[in-house]
Amino acid sequence: MDASHSTKRCLTYSCTSEDEEENPPTFEVVMTESYINYDDMYIPRNIYKHLPPTVEIALFHYRSKEWFVSMSVGDRRRFKEGWKRFILDNYVKRGFVVKFTLVDVSSLYVDFNVEVKGEGTHDRNSVEID
Repeated sequence: MDASHSTKRCLTYSCTSEDEEENPPTFEVVMTESYINYDDMYIPRNIYKHLPPTVEIALFHYRSKEWFVSMSVGDRRRFKEGWKRFILDNYVKRGFVVKFTLVDVSSLYVDFNVEVKGEGTHDRNSVEID
């Protein structure tokens, strides 16, 4: 893993109320080449306190579909298996902002509503010159 893969890329983290149903914890991440090309994405430390320490499954909800994504446990929590599938299925590109809102926590998994914003860099818009 190169040093650029471990640098901080979380834009914001917020939980403005003690009532998490009213204002659930959220974080936004700008997608970089490492988040697109690697099979994982680090979760900001500020969100750890909302995640049960032994839960290893996240459920992403986006555009009326669901993705199961494994999470690491321990000091450096991250989304792992399933992360790349989510990126590929939704054509997430470098420069997009992905917002995660924690909406439910159980002893088996955690639920995130996910929003994807931005135009980013689209490879499909490239022009081939002979």
